Amino acid sequence: KGFSRRLTADFGWSIIATNTSEGLDMLSQESIQTFKDNGFLLGDRILDDDQVEELRQELDRVIDSYEDSTQPQPVRIANLGGDPETPVWQIVNIWQASETFHALTFHPKIVEEVAQLLNAQELRLWHDQVQYKPSGTGGVTGWHQDSPAWPNIGALWMILMNPMVV
Repeated sequence: KGFSRRLTADFGWSIIATNTSEGLDMLSQESIQTFKDNGFLLGDRILDDDQVEELRQELDRVIDSYEDSTQPQPVRIANLGGDPETPVWQIVNIWQASETFHALTFHPKIVEEVAQLLNAQELRLWHDQVQYKPSGTGGVTGWHQDSPAWPNIGALWMILMNPMVV
């Protein structure tokens, strides 16, 4: 019972990745209904600790190699706060600068589950975005809501650091 899904990344160009769900666990009807009722779903853990650590190191590498013409670059990288002492890094399409983030963006289980939740045979990726505030020195991101600026667009939120709630 495999579904064939296609993820298209479209940002002035097109990349098509075909994924199949054979061997992947399907979401339960209960999970899908929870998503429909609440507008979100707390997913299962997909990455192990070593994979998360690799993503953390890769994030640092991409930031450190910003403007290095010998390295692949994301579409955009900027310190949204403007202050180098308290940065709030925004990185758009990090998957273009990193094989590790590419693998995450096109992860078969993520693609399949998002397609199931949206009841879609094709997913179109507008962009990925990393917002990173270094522990202890990161700047402030004011309270906001993305949905008015991004109607009819789904989001997948993944935490790579332990959040500190105060």
